[in-house]
Amino acid sequence: MIVIHRFLIIIILLSVSCQRYSRHEIVSATSIEEETEMISFLSELIEKEQSNAQIYSKRSQVYFKMDDYSKALIDIQKALELEPTSPDLYQFQSKIYDAQNNHIESINSALQAEQRGLKNYELYRILAVNYLAINEVENAKQSIDRLMTLNRSAENLCLKADIFLELKDSTEAVASYRQAIKEDPSLSRPYRSLYEIYKFKDFERAENIIDEYLQADGSNSDMLLLKARLLKNRNSYDSSLSFYKMTGALLSQENDILTEIGQLYFERSDYDSALLLTNRVLLNDSLYRNASLLTARSLDKKRKYDEAKQVYEKLIIQDSTDLVVKEELDKLNRKVAYLWRLKQQEQSFDSLRNNTAPPTVERKEVNQ
Repeated sequence: MIVIHRFLIIIILLSVSCQRYSRHEIVSATSIEEETEMISFLSELIEKEQSNAQIYSKRSQVYFKMDDYSKALIDIQKALELEPTSPDLYQFQSKIYDAQNNHIESINSALQAEQRGLKNYELYRILAVNYLAINEVENAKQSIDRLMTLNRSAENLCLKADIFLELKDSTEAVASYRQAIKEDPSLSRPYRSLYEIYKFKDFERAENIIDEYLQADGSNSDMLLLKARLLKNRNSYDSSLSFYKMTGALLSQENDILTEIGQLYFERSDYDSALLLTNRVLLNDSLYRNASLLTARSLDKKRKYDEAKQVYEKLIIQDSTDLVVKEELDKLNRKVAYLWRLKQQEQSFDSLRNNTAPPTVERKEVNQ
């Protein structure tokens, strides 16, 4: 089967010198082994036919598929040297620069493709995205207007809304996000963006937007997580925990998620559960500051003052400028000193009542 597959590739590639390059052709390699074999074979062809731009372009596509953008760029530049009037080659060069987050060069290559007569959805999408990335919002708007004439999809409407946000036009942005929802109610991006718009100025509307999406798709873990956080911020801890569980977050290996849930248990005064989660985090990363801080606070609440103090002191060793940790440790020390004095007073009173000698004073910084 591999021999037949290789034979077909050879036939196709040997025929390209007699055919115009088509941007709709795709590289058929589907695994690392096949991609490596394809690169090797194309390299052999290039040695035999070094003036064929289409073979360089083919190898560039394979490198791109392998995420080797540097080599992909070298090959597409060589192809352009051999065929400098090809708009398709310029568009692919723009795509490579886009993958490298080289916004200026991506725009320049896309404009070269447009000047040579190319006008398509992908071209204007790349221009809009990269203009937006460098804050050339008016150019991004012009590109998205051209894009919308070619493809009025939900994703493109979201991109249009993003541009309006950069223009500080929230009314038009909201309208475009709402149009995106009408185009594709299953797309979560416009709901999330609307939530970000409203979360500070209209919390109830922000929550309604999340609920609206969850009615259509109650299994989206990202949106369920957002709902859990909303409820947590509203101090609805039991409901919040239910949504965290629905996301499968308790099985997560992400330190920030586990610490979030640990904080939720802490707020519910379930300090043992909070400690179980922070211990999991600290097994993954012993220097994770937020988990250590939550551990110290939970130990403090459980009156395990010695252990809490040790955690705080470790945090100060990690960062001696952490004012929050310093203040909490100082507060703990003052509380322990107060409890020690209170205990000494109680023992003195007991001695007076019982006509016995007062106990020997043994100063301790921290008591259990």
